[in-house]
Amino acid sequence: IDYPRIIAVDDPLVKPLAGMKDIRKFSQHFVDILNLKKNMIETTSIMSLMEKEVPKNIELVAIRDTEAEQGIRDMSLPEKRIWILTFDPFLTTTPFIDMMKSILATLEKTYRQPVDIEFTVNFNQSGEIQINLLQCRPFQTIGFASNLPLPEHLSKERVIIKMEGNFMGGNISQPISQVIFVDPESYTTLTRSEKYSVARLIGKLNRMISDRKKTPTLLLGPGRWGTQTPAMGVPVHFAEINHIAAIAEISYQDGNLIPDLSFGSHFFHDLIETRIFYLAVYPERSGVIFNRQWLLDLPNLLERMSPTDSRLAHVVKVIDTSKAGLFIYSDVTSQRVVCYLSK
Repeated sequence: IDYPRIIAVDDPLVKPLAGMKDIRKFSQHFVDILNLKKNMIETTSIMSLMEKEVPKNIELVAIRDTEAEQGIRDMSLPEKRIWILTFDPFLTTTPFIDMMKSILATLEKTYRQPVDIEFTVNFNQSGEIQINLLQCRPFQTIGFASNLPLPEHLSKERVIIKMEGNFMGGNISQPISQVIFVDPESYTTLTRSEKYSVARLIGKLNRMISDRKKTPTLLLGPGRWGTQTPAMGVPVHFAEINHIAAIAEISYQDGNLIPDLSFGSHFFHDLIETRIFYLAVYPERSGVIFNRQWLLDLPNLLERMSPTDSRLAHVVKVIDTSKAGLFIYSDVTSQRVVCYLSK
């Protein structure tokens, strides 16, 4: 298993990680290299590569894992340097971020909408970085009527979620006919075993969605979807949420729940490939609206859909919103997201 380094150009050092243990685990562990003798591309681990030869400019893309190095010394083993690919020095000591901002802004202006690009970064003979643009394509939009502007002047009663930034999936104009809501406050009262039961229940409800286009569903829950630690969120597998149209992580701290969100990192490639819209909701932040009470006040269909799981009805709600006119709109240019009632 390997992990990408996700970078926000407006804050390149921000990471949805907690401590060196997470940084070590959720980093890139393998690299592709060109074997000139065999004339082929090979994949090798960072550790194996470093044992043969430490690449030039390694300090720009990696940091020393001094904690792991100390562990080796404590075991009286031969000392060696251990590197973790974070790209932090590269992002802060080179003009890469400013260059990328300029490239993206120029292309966005030309295409008249945000773009997705592929590129390479090399060092020229002067030791300066050089960016080569390989591909460029406009962002695709999700949902229906995606060219409509974001609604303005909505009354507070019609807004379910409203925020700026912290979403992934481009422009979206998506009707929502069903909401699956894991109530953060109730979730914190569950035992570890019961939290795993919630995850399996989500998978069961996910399988009941035969057609994602006919029953577009919004899934909301506390903390990290897909975590292996129930204290940090709901430990689902991707196969248990793959029929969902949009997924939201809610920051909530109470009892034994840790509020760190994943920003989609657990299922990043899967979310992109299946075009599942993602948003991270921070109700405690200024300017963010999250109408939890509206969700709690609506009838819960869980007992009817899965009677054997009725014991979890105080935690998991299944809400029919097909007649409420619930919509999610997002705009990558203004970085605004609103989930609101159109009726």
